[in-house]
Amino acid sequence: MTIKLQAFSAFVPRHALSRKAFAAGNSGQRAVAGYDEDVVTMAVEAVRRLPEARNAQGRLYLATSTPPFWDKSNAGLVHVACGLGGNVQCIDLGGLRSGLSALQLASETGGIAVLSDIRTGRPGSSEELEGGDGAAAFLFGEGDNAVAEVIGSVSRPVELMDVWRVPGSQWSYVWEERFASTVMAPVIAEAAEALRAISGSNAPPTYALISALNGRFALTAATSLRPARGLAVQKSHRSRIGFCGSADPGLLLAFALDEAKAGDTILLVGTGSGADALMLRVLRDGAGVLKIGDGIDLGYVDYLSWRGLLEREPARRPDRPSVSAPASFRNHDWKFGLRGSRCLECGKVHLPPQRVCSSCDAIDRLEAYDASGRAAHIASFSTDLVSDSPASPAIAAMIDFDGGGRVMMELTEADAKQIAVGDPVELTFRRTYEVNNTPNYFWKARPLNRIST
Repeated sequence: MTIKLQAFSAFVPRHALSRKAFAAGNSGQRAVAGYDEDVVTMAVEAVRRLPEARNAQGRLYLATSTPPFWDKSNAGLVHVACGLGGNVQCIDLGGLRSGLSALQLASETGGIAVLSDIRTGRPGSSEELEGGDGAAAFLFGEGDNAVAEVIGSVSRPVELMDVWRVPGSQWSYVWEERFASTVMAPVIAEAAEALRAISGSNAPPTYALISALNGRFALTAATSLRPARGLAVQKSHRSRIGFCGSADPGLLLAFALDEAKAGDTILLVGTGSGADALMLRVLRDGAGVLKIGDGIDLGYVDYLSWRGLLEREPARRPDRPSVSAPASFRNHDWKFGLRGSRCLECGKVHLPPQRVCSSCDAIDRLEAYDASGRAAHIASFSTDLVSDSPASPAIAAMIDFDGGGRVMMELTEADAKQIAVGDPVELTFRRTYEVNNTPNYFWKARPLNRIST
């Protein structure tokens, strides 16, 4: 059997910033990662939405241009938070073109390609206006119920200073857009022609999806390939989410697969100092389940604060402790995987895990208990108006899990006026705080009665 695309997922943050906030007359919105979200947390969300992700064979590729860590493995953090197998090779890929690279590699070796990125720019810049945040994940392997198969892939490298960022810089530098468009237009056409030759068909693709920093150029290039349909996917993506860097091709592909029919062909092109392209044939109808809501409206001042571009008055609280490597290592199953323990003698659930049962005193008679995917609800909650949370007031809640277990957690994407005891919640992996530019991670609870993608 050959390796094919078995499943896919997409994650779009729930917060959105109206483009009218940048200047009057702008339309649409851009997706914004929350103050407690980053490339890793969004990648975890996307991978956890893949069916049978924990049984995946092969490698885990994480593609991003904005990793929270440089020397440390970001893919390894995604691996442990998602509870993937112990023999999975975790590979980090960087740069705007890394998204297509991850898809190409996973289609050849099998495994998971997760594309996750956060894009911003100087306040008021076109990069800030047209940017977006999000993640998408793709599971490749052998199976009879595949979603799609890769017909072929081509790469056309071009040494072009179109967009770049130097070490230590917050901002990308972008050359004049018309020059980059003039250079890249024939490169995209050449890549598309090469894929047609590989596929053995001269018919135009059903979908032509172009990922490029310049939205107008992306739409023009896609139109020039004469797709039978699919331009609506491109337009909706740019107007509702924005350009998501290395994750951009993944989100375009996921939304196209979600609405495509068996037999459709999808041409996907990613640009940035050249072009990479994939041609896929859809093997079964899309489920039509990926929807982009209006999002939780975010003010521009909050957006700047969350991005670290605007310093607010700090909380009158002691400094947070720095991340402890030994403590993090000893408790990694709990800290990153939210895995507790359950007594084999009496069934008592312990969160965090314990060696001695607090109910029947049995010693080392416990099994792992994964709370991360279990249904849960709010048992009680309290607000904190003087916390150091960027989204004050912070809300702390006691969470009860179906099947046993209780733990105190912070609520995220929640309004204290709109929640009540008994409300259902889901668990989500998030950043908690940052000390010395080092992020700390744990799980939070998110009310289920909010908009989701």
